[in-house]
Amino acid sequence: MSPSDHGIPKVAIPPEKWTKSIYSTPDSGLAKSEAGQLTGMKFDPSFFGRAYTQCIGRGLSHKECVASLPLSDAKITAPGPLADKAANAELSAAIACVSQNGGDSEKCKTHFDALAKLAGYKKEVKKSSAEKATDFCNKAGWKLLAVPVIYYGVKFIKIK
Repeated sequence: MSPSDHGIPKVAIPPEKWTKSIYSTPDSGLAKSEAGQLTGMKFDPSFFGRAYTQCIGRGLSHKECVASLPLSDAKITAPGPLADKAANAELSAAIACVSQNGGDSEKCKTHFDALAKLAGYKKEVKKSSAEKATDFCNKAGWKLLAVPVIYYGVKFIKIK
């Protein structure tokens, strides 16, 4: 008997690819994840305990201290550019477009482009050969002065 005869379910994602599916973005996704931002997240597990201890230290009762605790930690991770109030209209328009068109992303491309612009994404610009050469020369700096000297010196080297 094979395992499929026993009713063992087939998985859509094989176990060896689970970490990739958690920590990366699907290839079909329009917005790619930024793994570098994960280390910038902040959370202070002792924030509320410290605030409560300071409150009790001032001589207030348990009930008063619990009522005076702040609702959120002051040290939170900075939100992305789409959380800004300026992006609310664009985000709302994109959501409305997707809901009206049944999820067809081609019909809402203008809204997605506006969101990408707000988020700071830029399309890659193909560099010409001259721009690539200029960039190389800028990176090489003064070391590039050795090229004419080597070129002149090669004239006197005879290979047998």
